Amino acid sequence: MDQAGIIRDLLTWLEGHLDQPLSLDNVAAKAGYSKWHLQRMFKDVTGHAIGAYIRARRLSKSAVALRLTARPILDIALQYRFDSQQTFTRAFKKQFSLTPALYRRSPDWSSYGMRPPLRLGEFAMPKYEIITLPETHLIGTTQSYTCSLEQISEFRHQMRVQFWRDFLSHARRSRLSCMVSTKRIQARKKTTSRRCSTPPR
Repeated sequence: MDQAGIIRDLLTWLEGHLDQPLSLDNVAAKAGYSKWHLQRMFKDVTGHAIGAYIRARRLSKSAVALRLTARPILDIALQYRFDSQQTFTRAFKKQFSLTPALYRRSPDWSSYGMRPPLRLGEFAMPKYEIITLPETHLIGTTQSYTCSLEQISEFRHQMRVQFWRDFLSHARRSRLSCMVSTKRIQARKKTTSRRCSTPPR
């Protein structure tokens, strides 16, 4: 198996064991390589250090648990293998720029700091170009929902569907109102034109 295939399998295994002890010795034993060789191979394939990746994924899973559950912060910290709440708080603030308590109470859920799981070979990165656009003012709406962690994907899909239904319905009403107003203006112009063209007696 090539290096990418080895690391792909390892990433899948890591994702299912983030709440279990994952020392470099354990991970290297699972992969069947020396610690030095595994670290070098992981870095070459993913661009990330294996220890930093594991920690970032654990903190990201912790962030989801903080937002979607009411579990005590210490319980979440211990689940993801942090030895104390203080250690967890320092690491969490370094990645998300907020303490766990403030992150949980924040009115908005920003994706800043989130480290999604790496998926090797599932898609090719498109070529990109950095451009600067003029300032644009946008108008949007916000929506909120409450659901279990297992239902989050379905709720997001339902909200997108409902948003577009509401948006398109509003857009059609606005367009119809605009068309009616335009026709009224045109009718007034025609009436005025006919009055002006009548010769005086």
